[in-house]
Amino acid sequence: MVDGISAEQAVINYVMASLPEVESKKEYTLKSGESLWGIAKQELGGKKLSNREIRDYMLLIAKLNNLTTVEKMNGLQANQKIYLPAQVSGQVPKDIQTRTDLEKSIDDVVNILQNDKTVYVRKGTPDFINIYHVFRKKAYDQGYLPMEKVVLSFCMDKNGKIKNIAMNDLKDINSVAFDYEIDANGRTKTKIYPKRPIQQLKKEDMDVLFKEVYNQYENYKKNPKRYY
Repeated sequence: MVDGISAEQAVINYVMASLPEVESKKEYTLKSGESLWGIAKQELGGKKLSNREIRDYMLLIAKLNNLTTVEKMNGLQANQKIYLPAQVSGQVPKDIQTRTDLEKSIDDVVNILQNDKTVYVRKGTPDFINIYHVFRKKAYDQGYLPMEKVVLSFCMDKNGKIKNIAMNDLKDINSVAFDYEIDANGRTKTKIYPKRPIQQLKKEDMDVLFKEVYNQYENYKKNPKRYY
């Protein structure tokens, strides 16, 4: 929770506040089975869109229609009329459009945690370290048996809070260790050579990443497994 609201709602509020104003709009009638995500992707018209670009435009549509919560966005029905942007005043702010390698890697990891049904958590040893590893089943393209692939690792403190998360860059820039270590305050150490300065992760990225990792930890508690 962040100031009495969920981390997801905090991200929605943050992004909506950063989006440009819509100068003109057009009316649109929802068809059966349509979602704001699908409509945003259709309106943007590109095949190589990042999840972040689609999300930002989806929230722009939501903001235009005063759909300020997930419940309102998901509560739309067939034949309901909404408005879509016809003209936007300026571009989406650069800090939202442009993503660093770290931020792109976080987008990828979050997408895996949210959508990959093979993801599971195992606790590592020794116990006093309180470290957990998130795995996924990844099949070979040739059709061989699936293999386990580490998505990330994380440590918990004695109060059940995530202390830090270790994960790889999309390009896997350090073949012998995790590329990033992210602490509970969003400070990120980049473990490559030559060393890069410590980055401060944007609050919205940190909230989303930590929320999805904690969800996996909650699933682990329902069915504890060990990793040696």
